[in-house]
Amino acid sequence: MSDLASVFLDARGEQLPAAGRAALAGVLDAAVAAAREVWPGVAVDSAAWVRALAVISPHPLVPDQPLGAILVADHYVAFACAAGDPTAIAACDAILVREAGFAAEGTRMHPSVRDEAIQIIREQLFVARPDKPPAIGGYSGRGPLRAWLRVSISRELVRIAKAQQKSAPLEDKLIADPVFIEDPVLEELKLKYREQLAAAFRAALAQLPARERTLLRYQVIDGLTIDDIGVIFKVHRATAARWIAKIRDDLVERTRTSLAQALGVDTEEAASIVRLVQSQLDVSVIKHLDTK
Repeated sequence: MSDLASVFLDARGEQLPAAGRAALAGVLDAAVAAAREVWPGVAVDSAAWVRALAVISPHPLVPDQPLGAILVADHYVAFACAAGDPTAIAACDAILVREAGFAAEGTRMHPSVRDEAIQIIREQLFVARPDKPPAIGGYSGRGPLRAWLRVSISRELVRIAKAQQKSAPLEDKLIADPVFIEDPVLEELKLKYREQLAAAFRAALAQLPARERTLLRYQVIDGLTIDDIGVIFKVHRATAARWIAKIRDDLVERTRTSLAQALGVDTEEAASIVRLVQSQLDVSVIKHLDTK
């Protein structure tokens, strides 16, 4: 008889007669074989997985149907994700991205919002934190994994949409604060080119990878500190501070470049407005993206 039956029963604190244990062993062995056939490149400790199955399997125990309606192959790969198996994480991430596309289909959300939601859910699902394990470990196998992931990403898309309704979008938040400028000429240019400046800044933000937009949202919208961000990404606070500083510098440079292209640099006025961008964004972005 398979040792997996003993592992299963010990985890539940139950006993079975010999015939029942044999039936249970057969089902568990078949479940492991079926899951490995679906996910041949995923490495899972069979005993650990069976213990997890024992916790979520139906009560009372039916020896020849101990797992009830649990989708063993889906639960297997999710369990491997929670354990940190890179092949499983890559497979689940691919499902997540595909389901995010379905969830966002037909909406008016900018693709950057979808990508931002994906990055946030990735962190929640696949990254362990000091106070909690990866959230994908909560998948029970009582419905398709793809549907469970779609619900997760859909909820995050809705959350971001509601947050944007309640507060200024990330782009507006970063450029909304007025900056005192003593030079009346530059102040006039700021007012004259406000729309172009905002458009250039939004274009610069749109070019940022989803991960960097997530970092911005964590700090600017969610109010997380450098230390908080370091914990989430499991890096030293100095590393998180360097990430934020680089994003800040990239935003300023990309905005200057975009605005210069839009206005042209062959006139004194255009050159002045580009200099204004440097002062405006350095103050505004540095204020929000503080690395202290």
